[in-house]
Amino acid sequence: MKAGRILRNPDAPRTFPRPLAGRELDRQDAERLEEIRQYFKDRYARRDVVARTRTADGDELDWVPREFTGQPPDAVPSESYDSDRRGLPQPFESPDPDAETGPSGTVPVLRKPLDRITPVGTLQDYLAKGPYAKQVTAPDDTGLRSLTAQPPHKYAEVIDPGLLNYGTEGVINTWRPYVQWSNEFSLGQLWVSAGSGTGFDLQTVEVGTMVYYDHFGDWAPHLFLFYTTNNYTQSGDNIGGYVPDVKGWEQLSSTVYPGIRMAESVDGGNQYELSIKVMLYLDKWWVRIGSEWMGGFPRSLFSASGLYNQAGRVDWGGEIVDDRIHHPDPTGTWMGSGHFPPDGWSHAAFMRNLAYQSDPAGTMQPLGGYPSQTNPNAYQISVDFSGTTSWGTNFYWGGPGGVD
Repeated sequence: MKAGRILRNPDAPRTFPRPLAGRELDRQDAERLEEIRQYFKDRYARRDVVARTRTADGDELDWVPREFTGQPPDAVPSESYDSDRRGLPQPFESPDPDAETGPSGTVPVLRKPLDRITPVGTLQDYLAKGPYAKQVTAPDDTGLRSLTAQPPHKYAEVIDPGLLNYGTEGVINTWRPYVQWSNEFSLGQLWVSAGSGTGFDLQTVEVGTMVYYDHFGDWAPHLFLFYTTNNYTQSGDNIGGYVPDVKGWEQLSSTVYPGIRMAESVDGGNQYELSIKVMLYLDKWWVRIGSEWMGGFPRSLFSASGLYNQAGRVDWGGEIVDDRIHHPDPTGTWMGSGHFPPDGWSHAAFMRNLAYQSDPAGTMQPLGGYPSQTNPNAYQISVDFSGTTSWGTNFYWGGPGGVD
């Protein structure tokens, strides 16, 4: 009689590292933090700093020689207002005449307060959009285990896919949302993108307002600029990441720059707005903030299947990161003002006069598409596509978080 036996599965599974002991884990975290700080120390050492100033809010600026080629578009801002819902423009468009500035021919570049920033994770994680760099595997690779059952990014947005375009413009209502953890963010932004996103071919240019302590060293809203050439899978100079953490951006303005602070709307009071235009013109994807052309991304950064010739999609909306690995409960981070859309004017955050550029000549069309909310119990969006008000295509968006 044959005895029973235990068979070993011949298909060896992907292996994962065992959890490290506390002291070893602390050592690795310290090494990773030092790598991130050294990355920026080396970059700052290579900057050709002509002058250094400090803003009224304490942000440190390096003034470097303007290295810019090309001529910005002639496009003029097109503004419309609703008499009952009129916001205020960002005050940085009229800077304090007594504020320190660099000499003529220089532009400001933000310098991070490295002593206040203590992120966890690798350098690639830090440069990524969110706390972890994106991983892409073959469709039939089932061995890559998700770090958490909950996707870290949550959205409330308008998506217009399959839309051949050469840019977009609109207005974002700026707030100071509560963000629960330093490695989480809350933002309102636009995306101009091309590529399928199923592999490495997705390319984006992204502009908006963000609260993100691990990047700015405070809980205040800042203007941010991000791009990717490879579906968020790798960051670095001329590859992708936040500006000015990586190269690729050409700064033109001496007034408005990536990282500048945003004015904060008041619940039931003054509402501040950020007017943004992104436009492919000649050799660059240009970014205008208010009436100021801030600079541009050379189109040579991008591929023919991506953003080199045009874009294929426009999104506007809110996004938060909910890092369920280090703190497993649903985050209490707000999106927008923390109010749901039905609370309306001066309470809920809004975006208005959203349009896309339909041809290289600059023709603008109202944005269409459809609304998307990944976690409606926590964050919502309410869209008006009718175009019957002075706000054109617009929506209220946001929520308080705290639930899945």
